[in-house]
Amino acid sequence: MTVTALARNAYQQSTKTTASPRSVERQLLTRLTSALIAAEKARDDDKMGLARALGKNLEFWTTVAADVASDTNQLPAELRAQLFYLYEFTRHTTNKVINGDDTASIHPLIEINQNIMQGLQGSPEGAA
Repeated sequence: MTVTALARNAYQQSTKTTASPRSVERQLLTRLTSALIAAEKARDDDKMGLARALGKNLEFWTTVAADVASDTNQLPAELRAQLFYLYEFTRHTTNKVINGDDTASIHPLIEINQNIMQGLQGSPEGAA
């Protein structure tokens, strides 16, 4: 392994251990959103890629839904309800796209992720 590779691995490991939960969520949403954008561009040529990107995005939102539905979640009830609604919308839209509904678009899913990323960016790191 080269010195550069060792340094990169050490930096990445350090970042992993020092990143805040909001930062990790933002990074994950960035990757998911990038995958959705790429999948939309290749939609006609790579249906499996589209399904994979949608599936990973839905997996994220399913995790969010389970978290906000938990009695131990400390977010305000209104915010929890809004996040759960976004999960339901994502699930519904994902199913329509995967089932070949020509009226369904993944653009709203991309916009939702981008809006959440902006919210995470603007939130204080120490906030609940």
